[in-house]
Amino acid sequence: ARTNCLDGVWCCPTICIYHSILLYMTDESKRRKRRVCLFGLSADPPTGSGGHLGIVSHLASIEMFDQVRILPVYSHMFASKRGKQAPFQSRIQMCQLLFKDIPNVIVSEAERICFEQVSDGLDDKQKESVRVGTADLLTMLINDEPNIEFTLALGADTFIDLVNGKWRRSEEVLKLVEYRIVVFRRLTEEDNASSEEIQQHDEVKECITKLQQRVDSTTPASITVTQISATKSEMGVSVSSSAARNTTDEAILREILSANVLDYIRERKMYAFSDFR
Repeated sequence: ARTNCLDGVWCCPTICIYHSILLYMTDESKRRKRRVCLFGLSADPPTGSGGHLGIVSHLASIEMFDQVRILPVYSHMFASKRGKQAPFQSRIQMCQLLFKDIPNVIVSEAERICFEQVSDGLDDKQKESVRVGTADLLTMLINDEPNIEFTLALGADTFIDLVNGKWRRSEEVLKLVEYRIVVFRRLTEEDNASSEEIQQHDEVKECITKLQQRVDSTTPASITVTQISATKSEMGVSVSSSAARNTTDEAILREILSANVLDYIRERKMYAFSDFR
């Protein structure tokens, strides 16, 4: 069979260089799994460029990923924190507003879906004791999407806790992502680094060494350490969700939150704007 080639000349695809390259590229894209970075957060509320927005923008700029998937927490692992967060759908909507302009970033309700699957058939009282962790979520995602290669994005302290076994089913979590993790640290001038930051840097390196020693040669740990901008606003305010929850000072909130998330919070009288505080 012959077909019309790039230059308009009839050719045989089996010997045409153009078609051979095209077929090879098509086969390669079919063979390679899609690479998705998973970023979990409470999003209560999600913070702006000095916090969550900056982290996700950086992750989306890394060419190793086809997609960054945002996973707001549905039901907190710790019972003491359950019921104290803003409603799940409100946190989903704030994330959608915050990340809507970043290509290849989606906000997922996977944590809600996973919780509902695990707690299916239980009454409300029984559901109160259900704990759905990262291992449960990863198992569901891998079963639902076997052609995707998942990577976890974790802050440095969270990564240290995971490697040191402080997570529920820590080793299983590491194996489920085949030891693929992006660790993000605050970008600090070396001369101005605090003793805590220097210690954290050393602990991250130690944890990476531990992982390399624990895995076999056929599944080497793939740990990427990346730096992000420091999480202090121009006013010196800590860019954190807790700081945003506890003030109505517009100047401070504009430093911590994006304009659309701040509008959302103010219009719905959430957090410090609530009439019930």
